[in-house]
Amino acid sequence: MNITIPVGSYTIAYYWEDRPYNLYFWRDKDGNYLASYFNIVKNTKFEENVVSFEDLIIDVLALPNGEYFILDEDELPEALERFENGSVKRSLETLLSSIHHILSQTIKESESIYNHQRFIPLLNKG
Repeated sequence: MNITIPVGSYTIAYYWEDRPYNLYFWRDKDGNYLASYFNIVKNTKFEENVVSFEDLIIDVLALPNGEYFILDEDELPEALERFENGSVKRSLETLLSSIHHILSQTIKESESIYNHQRFIPLLNKG
């Protein structure tokens, strides 16, 4: 699965200390939603101006039409069921069971927090 992020697009990232994933989504230069990308992670921490986390290899790409794709399972050193004592599989299942709600909520929230019009001067500098 490939997706093209056009020149002039931007990324909005969400990190949570209490969730086993982080989220990035992309908007084009006109503010249109392009796609989302979840990383399955652990140990997310916020320290001063730094966010750190341990990436657990598995990712999920979600498209605007509601389709999603589980990525990088072939990169695991062992079966998903055994990797990290099964915690990655459980985290993935938790994410997938509510992915549409999570996306709906965060995309709507980001539209009110990160007004696209504020990004236009930065995008035009590019």
